Amino acid sequence: MTIDPATARERVLGALAAREPVNLAVAVVTAHPDDETIGLGGVMAHLRDLTLLQLTDGAPLDPAFAAHAGFPTRQAYAAARRGELVDALAVLIEGRFTRQAFYEIPDGRLADHLAVVVERLVEDLICVDAVLTHPYEGGHFDHDAAAFAVQEACTRLARQGSHAPARLEFTSYHRLHGQLRTGRFLDAPGVPEIVVPLTPEAARRKEAAFACHRSQTGNLGLFGFGPERFRPAPIYDVSQPPPGGDVMYGLDVWQGLRRAFAAVES
Repeated sequence: MTIDPATARERVLGALAAREPVNLAVAVVTAHPDDETIGLGGVMAHLRDLTLLQLTDGAPLDPAFAAHAGFPTRQAYAAARRGELVDALAVLIEGRFTRQAFYEIPDGRLADHLAVVVERLVEDLICVDAVLTHPYEGGHFDHDAAAFAVQEACTRLARQGSHAPARLEFTSYHRLHGQLRTGRFLDAPGVPEIVVPLTPEAARRKEAAFACHRSQTGNLGLFGFGPERFRPAPIYDVSQPPPGGDVMYGLDVWQGLRRAFAAVES
């Protein structure tokens, strides 16, 4: 039986802060294979009723990206990234799932498929108590599209009188004052965060999971194994650029995102 979002939010964040098992049904929605490892790899073992929803396959349509990573085709690159994720999850949660779904959208094209993504999320999130996903911070356009899609799906569930899960966030990355910042949130007034220091065992587990994402070694070098942070998701005004930071992918790309959001937003 699902519980109300406010209670779910308090229970999930409280359990994570105490590094205790989370016995509620929790969905983790990520834009790319490895985002879950980066954002919550140290605490995933505490999620005892976990649904992982992977929105993109991690392989851009441009074959140059696959070639640069050492793969002959985009399809081979996508298959490798899925295999890396499977290996990482075996380290992080020992294969313990309620459900796992791959939406299989090409990396970088999430905004082109938002209508379908939101419809699927409405179906996938109706039976969970809380959902953890990316913040809307201007770091990566797929991250921001994922934040919007989860917010929109939860809005639709609430509007139709169905159960809507509590919306929570893990950290990704963004640019602040011209500098890349990882493992932290942009400030959101009135939205408290919790900081979860990793035990030596959790840090080792996360480091081992990083090593599983073999094709992403360069990117993962930007992230460490320090504390993980979580917070309730603010209600984002996606008609405006992400608040407080610089849009790393450029305002011209964000304008395209804004149009995609407007076409789907109810």
